[in-house]
Formats: sequence, structure tokens, C-alpha cells
Amino acid sequence: MHPFENFARDLHYAVRQLSRSRGFALTAILTLALGIGANSAIFSIVEAVLLRPLPYQHPERLVVVWQTDAAHRDSGAYFNSYREFDLWTQHSISFEKLAALTWATGPKTLLWQGKPLDALTIPASVDFFSMLGVSAQLGRTFAPRDLQSGCTVVLAYNFWMRKLGAPADIVGRSLSFRDASCVVSGVMPKTFSFYPVATDAWSLMTPTGEFAKKPWNSMTGVFGLLKPGVTRAAAESELTAIQARVLPEAPADLKMMRGLSPDVLDLQSNFTWLAGRNLRKGLWLLLAASSLILLTAALIVGSLLVARSSARSRELAMRVAIGASSNHLVLQALTESVVLGFVGSVAGLALAALLIQWFRAASPIELPPGTDLSIDWSVLLFSAACGIVSSIIFALFPAWRGMRVDPTAALKFSAPSVAAASLRATSSLVVIQIALSMVLLAGAVLVSESLWRLADENLGYRTDHLFTASIDLPQDTYAGPTARNQFADRLQSQLTSIPGARSVTLGSNYVPRGMNQLSVAGQPENQSFNVATQDIGSSGFSTLGIPLLRGRAFNASDRKDTQPVAIVNQALARQFFPSGDPLQHAIKLGPAGNPANPWLTIVGVVADVKTTTVFPEMGYVEQPALYRPLAQSSPPSLTLMIAVNGSPTSLVADLQQRLSALDANLLLSNIDGLRAEQAAAMAQPRFRSILPAGFAGLALILALVGLYGVLSQSVARRTHDIGIRMALGADRARVVRSVLGQACALAIVGVFIGVAAAAAAIHFVQGMFYGVTAYGTVELSVSAAALLIVAIFAAGCPAFRAASIDPLTALRNE
Repeated sequence: MHPFENFARDLHYAVRQLSRSRGFALTAILTLALGIGANSAIFSIVEAVLLRPLPYQHPERLVVVWQTDAAHRDSGAYFNSYREFDLWTQHSISFEKLAALTWATGPKTLLWQGKPLDALTIPASVDFFSMLGVSAQLGRTFAPRDLQSGCTVVLAYNFWMRKLGAPADIVGRSLSFRDASCVVSGVMPKTFSFYPVATDAWSLMTPTGEFAKKPWNSMTGVFGLLKPGVTRAAAESELTAIQARVLPEAPADLKMMRGLSPDVLDLQSNFTWLAGRNLRKGLWLLLAASSLILLTAALIVGSLLVARSSARSRELAMRVAIGASSNHLVLQALTESVVLGFVGSVAGLALAALLIQWFRAASPIELPPGTDLSIDWSVLLFSAACGIVSSIIFALFPAWRGMRVDPTAALKFSAPSVAAASLRATSSLVVIQIALSMVLLAGAVLVSESLWRLADENLGYRTDHLFTASIDLPQDTYAGPTARNQFADRLQSQLTSIPGARSVTLGSNYVPRGMNQLSVAGQPENQSFNVATQDIGSSGFSTLGIPLLRGRAFNASDRKDTQPVAIVNQALARQFFPSGDPLQHAIKLGPAGNPANPWLTIVGVVADVKTTTVFPEMGYVEQPALYRPLAQSSPPSLTLMIAVNGSPTSLVADLQQRLSALDANLLLSNIDGLRAEQAAAMAQPRFRSILPAGFAGLALILALVGLYGVLSQSVARRTHDIGIRMALGADRARVVRSVLGQACALAIVGVFIGVAAAAAAIHFVQGMFYGVTAYGTVELSVSAAALLIVAIFAAGCPAFRAASIDPLTALRNE
């Protein structure tokens, strides 16, 4: 017979056999689908984020240049100055192109059709788009001739479509920003994105702009396209040498730059790091966890196949007795497994597609720019391989047993060796399932507890029932401190009369930000650059609930024409005044000899607040902080912070109306920004908590199914034995204890193996936990107890079924 005809016959027979055992087939297919679906969805994310090249020309040669110190060699730590970028552009021979781009400037307000509109506009140099090898969808990107123009912008597709209404004649039109009128040269394609993903427009850095006028004080990222054959190490050495020649020119207040050096990093890896400090490690761990789920599902299917093989031992023996070859029995068993694997793969792929669609709609975490989540050919191959290969692997044992079947022994009703071998095999598989479930459950408990501790941490300031928003004050209208102070006073008086507002303050930010040098009168010049600052109104500490520990708070007498004062936190007091009282001491931001910054008299000490920084994702810092009176600092943008009785967002309409009454061209932006900022900080940890928790729950269900299956098989195979024991006087309670003991024995062995594996795994992921003990002893104990409870629950039904066996019926059937 032709091989194809043999295969078609085996395939038809396999489908017919599986259709007769619909319960077995449905259980196996659903189990595989769950494992394959979860694994394929996570693999799709891993492939899109970590394995697929960036959607730019020559992505393997694209790099980013940051300034770094010894502690941050693999991530970069600081922006570069525009002066350094300018020199590198002139003298470097390692790059085909270098481009500058910075997100350290904040959003701008655009007047569109007579109404203010918030636009995140990112300054970029002329070669930015050409370095990436991308073109505009409408119009063009930056060209050298634009350098002679006043202002040129390229728009992001979503901004043009959603906020501007997609005007077809946008190219060549002028957009009125607060500080300039900018000509639109083009609109980028919908698929184009760069960091930050929320960018609305890119504005061109020109030779007459602020960056060129203040090259040392203008901070920017530098991106480059290496020449073919040039390594990152070689380019880094060249940039370091060029930078060393110009650093002596740096102003005194930028002396910290002399201790930094260029760090040339792969652009794709750095994008991943910027999206989430632990994103790379987290995705690999999630893929490992989903692989454990797939392995557990395959073990379940293997257990079902072994049990099915044992149940069909008489059928196989009969077929051998009438002339079927062992090879044909193996091929038949493998054909059934391939059918199960194929159908399970298709169902799993459908589940993966639904999960990816949900992920794209929900956007639970920030992904790097250029990430396009989709199921491509690699995911298809991965899913098919997962289903079919796992099914074949776990069908090998039943197939091997089919080759060794003894027709004479198998045709006897009292052949216990067949059932015993099957039971030993399925018991071993269940132990492995429980061990894998233990690893997943322990990991889920640890990351969930870590997230709970992180979210429940007392940050030292009010975070609930607090409305926050920002206002950008255009320089053409509010050019000087006097104008900004007068506006802040009028706004403060308007805000205090808002219904439902308990306390109102204005500031430069929600919490202290930045890394500044601090000088203390009478002390040697400090080389540390770790002091954060915040300008805040006189009611700021009471509004935010920050306790005043010593001295006084700011008041109405702290004005521009009075003695400059400051309030410091405990961390600053400990670092700079370890053995004395900081009150009435004189301090200054920057070098002591810098006349641009005044000496400030410390009038108070407040408690520390916990803030996040760009480096540790799982944790907070209590950074030394200096607070200045808002009236003495007059920042160019204001942050509103209002403690309210009800929902913070209910104030938006009233606030915007009051703001428009003061200045019709001003717009509330970054509404509820503090909450959004905190949610963003929690997004990655929450994602790493929810998915493992789901995997752990799925693993528990699979462990329950596996235990139930092996115990049910054990009871069915031991019906005669149990009947004899009950006929000889064994009571029902003893039979129940026997089955429960078997379940607990399997669970205990699996738990011990799982605890060892989980303890080893915890060691490698310590940086992803917060507030959890080194070895997670309590968490491991809780996980072990949960699995034992599952084992007892799984044994309940088989145990009581065994206890209800009628001895006479069991002996008569035997």
C-alpha cells in the first residue's frame, strides 16, 4: 500500500477513535490550548520587543550616546550637553550620521483654531530622520535649508489625525506655538514612533535657537548611525577623546560633567531599558513561566495518554494477536498524538490572538518604540511546534509500551502489571506537575506581595483625594518674575474659593526633582550632585501633608524682595549637617562662587518623601531635597495641587473656566498627572504580578486535574483490591485515608522538589522584588500549603468513590 494511503488510513482511524473518546479528546485539546495560547501570546511579546529589529534602516548600527559614571555603565545616566554633540558632529569619523533629540523640555501649548492645545514637541537636529532612514507620509522631513528658517516642525500621525482633525493642507502651514510660529514640513507615517512614544511633533534645532545660544546648559540625547565595521567600543573611545579636549570650557556650575564620560549603547536595548528597567528580564521570566505552563499541560496530556494506553491494553493485545505489527501500533499512537497536537495548536493560536488583541487594546505596560504586536510566521511555527512536539514526546511512552505488549498477559483480566506500570508513570508525571506548579505559585506569591508592598508604601505625602494639573506660562506674556508672581497670586485666590477644595497650593512640580550640587557656607565644596529641588507655595506642606519637624514653614512674607530662604528635608540635614542643627545656616545651589545663585537661609526642616527615579524600578529613594518659596523662585510653569473632599477629576471644568477667566490662552495640562505618574511607575510591576498570578492559578487547576486523573485511575485499577480489603473488614474511613494519603504523598514529593527549584530561582530575580525577605520562606510555606490543600481537594471525589465500592459487586466483576 502507498505510504500516503497508510497515513490517510491511520489519520482516519485516529480521528474516529478520538471522536469515540470525546471526553478524553476535549480535555487533552483544551489543556494543550491553554498552555499553547499562554505561551504563544508571551512569545509574541518577547519576539516583538526583544528579538525583532527596530523598524528603521540599518537597525543593527543604530546607537545612543549618554553621559555616564561608573555606577551606570550599562544604561547611561545623564543627557549630553549640546556643546558636546556639536563637537562630536564636527570631528567624529566613526558615524555616518549623528543626531540630537531631547525630551527634557516638556510640552508646549499650541493655538489651534483659536483654542489652546497641548502638544508634546520634541526638539531634534536636522539629521534625525535621515539617520533613521525614514520618510514622511505627507510632505518631507527636516532638510538643511530649514536651518535658515525660524522654526520648522514635523508632526506625528496621531497628533495630526486626532488632535488637528487631519487637515489635508497641513504641509506648509504655520502653527502658532507660545514661543514661535512654526512651519509644518511634513507628517510622519502612522507606524513611525521614537522615544518618547507620546511625541506629538518634532521641532528643528537651528543655529540661532536656544540650544546653540546656550550650548553648555542645553541637555540632549545623542543618537548615531555607526559606519559599517565600526564597533561601539571604538566609537566610544573616539567620543571620549573629543570630549576631553573641550571639558575644561564647561562652566563652573557644570563641573560634575568632568567626572562623566560617553557611553555608547545599542539603541534597541536602550529603548527596552527606557520602557522598563526590568522589562527585558521580566519578559524572559514570563516566557519561562508560560513555558512551565505549557510543560505542565503537556504532562497532563501525557498522563491522559498513558491512562488511555492502559485502558486500551486489551484492544492493543487483540490487534497484535490478529497480526498487527508493533511498528504500526507505534505509528497509530503517534498519529493520534499529532491530531491532538494540531487541533490543540490551532485552538491555542486562536486563544493567543485574543490575548494579543486584549493586550494591544488595554496597553497594560509601556513597550519600546517601534513595537508592533502581531502573530507572524515565527509565532505560527512556535505554536505548531509547541503543540505537536509536546504531544509526540509524551506519546512516546504509551507507544513504546504498545511495542512491548504481551497479548497473552494483556488479554487476562487479572494482569496487574499493566495497571501498575501505567500508575507509576502517571504518578511520576503528576509529581513533576506539582513541582512546576510549586515554582509558579511561589513566584506569583512573591511578585504579588512585592507589588502590594510597593503600592502600599507610605510615601510621606498625600496621594489620595489630590487634584493635580500643570500650566505652562508662555515667555512672551510672562517674561519676568514679577509677571509670573502676579499671575500665581491671582490664580491662588481663584483656586481657594473652589467648592470642595480643602487646601490649595502651587508649585514647580508634585515632588522634589533633579540632581543638583549644594554648597554650604563654611564647609569645603561638596562634590555630590544628588540634591533635588521644588518650588512650593506657603500652604504646600499642609496641602501635601508633609510634617514640619523644626523651624517654620513658608509664609506670605517670603517674597522676591526679602531674604532668600529655604526649607530642607531630613535626608539633606543628615548628609550636610550630621552633627548640628541646619537652621539659619546659609546654603546655595551650585558652586559657592557662582554669583547667579543666591545664598539661602534654612528656616525649616521637613520630613522626607519617597520618590521614584529612572534607575531602580522596584523601590523608592529618599533623596536630599531643598524647597524654595514659589514667590522667590518664579518658575516658568506651575503645578496645581488641590486637596479635595470628593473626586479630583470633578474639578476640571470649573478650574479650566477660572483659568480662562484669568487668561483665555492658558490651558490645564497633565491633568491628574501625579496619579498617572504613580500608575506608570506601577505598570511594569503590576504586569509582572498579574500574569504570574494567572499562570499560577492555571497551574493549580492543571495540578488538580492531574491529581484527580491519577487518583481516579488508581481507584479504578484497584477496585478488586479495595473490594477484598473491605470484605475482610476494612472500614470506609480507612479506604478514604488510603486514597488521601496517596494524594498527599505525591503532593509532598512534588512540593519538596518545587521548593528547591523555587528557592534557586528566587536568587536570580531579587532585583524584581520589593520588601520581600531574601529567600521568601513565608511565601514558600504558603505556596506549599496551598498545593497540599489542592491535593486533598483533588483526592476527595476518588476517595469517597473508593469508599462506596460494594465488595460483592467488585469481586463478582473481577
